[in-house]
Amino acid sequence: MRNVCFALLVAAVATACSSKSADPFTQDMKMICNAGQSRADLPPEMRRIAALKEIAEKVQTPEAARLMAGMVEVAPSEKAAVMKDALAKAGIKRCALIEQW
Repeated sequence: MRNVCFALLVAAVATACSSKSADPFTQDMKMICNAGQSRADLPPEMRRIAALKEIAEKVQTPEAARLMAGMVEVAPSEKAAVMKDALAKAGIKRCALIEQW
């Protein structure tokens, strides 16, 4: 019985560790996409500023930080295209932050 419990525990840990949500880049991308969503009380421009501040404070991976730093130079109409590959890598289909821009 102990061997069965140990095998189940190992399988659960392996599954959790291999999931996309455990990946730091994926976690950063989810945070980026949800940034500013709790600030519906602000006008759209102020919500974007609050989102960028939140991202700057919480971003953990250099890849996500570089991506967001590069977004400053991109025209609003091109932001979705720039984020496309990163969102795909993270397995994210919808990004509220991009929809706000």
